[in-house]
Amino acid sequence: MRRKLKISTVLMSSLVISMLVNGCSTMMPKYDGLAYDKVTNLKVDALALMDKGTETYVTHEEEVIKLNLRIEKAYEYAKGKPKNTIITKQWLILKDPEGHMIGGYLKRWKKKEILSQAFITEAKKTIAEGFDQIIGLESGLIKSKEEEN
Repeated sequence: MRRKLKISTVLMSSLVISMLVNGCSTMMPKYDGLAYDKVTNLKVDALALMDKGTETYVTHEEEVIKLNLRIEKAYEYAKGKPKNTIITKQWLILKDPEGHMIGGYLKRWKKKEILSQAFITEAKKTIAEGFDQIIGLESGLIKSKEEEN
């Protein structure tokens, strides 16, 4: 009797765990290689552009406009995906011109015209972490069966 009870408990526990895992996977977006590529490329490009902050803003204004456009496209892409609220919020933080991430950095560069190397070095650490948050979220998402094969 105890053995049957033990086996049924194990089976019931397995069923509950399976239901929880399947239920959670329907609440999370699937892995998206395009989104991952976008954010990793944007991180590299943004940090490279930040290095030019010791030069005049107007010299690089076209690059800033292009980077902002690419960031906006990545945000809209994330926003359009179902069950992607956390990543979408991270993009909002990253692009906010009133914040301390890339949006705020670019606004400050435009206002100040030239930035100090010390400021750029510190800002890059913070902004890299912001991109890394999104990269981590994108790379940690559950992959579909087709993508795993």
